[in-house]
Amino acid sequence: MDNTYANRSIHCTVNSCKFHNDKENYCSLESINVQTHEPNPTKVECTDCASFMCKDNCKGCM
Repeated sequence: MDNTYANRSIHCTVNSCKFHNDKENYCSLESINVQTHEPNPTKVECTDCASFMCKDNCKGCM
């Protein structure tokens, strides 16, 4: 995966994600999947980026 691409439509600050752009706070994917773990989400904390994958050299993701 080439994470040097910065998709300016998807802002991201999760440095431990495999798809986080190395130089800017953007995702390198063309699109992402957002999911909820609540039956009726009403706060940002109720949603997650389902496209997240831990970087190969990430510590503490597992």
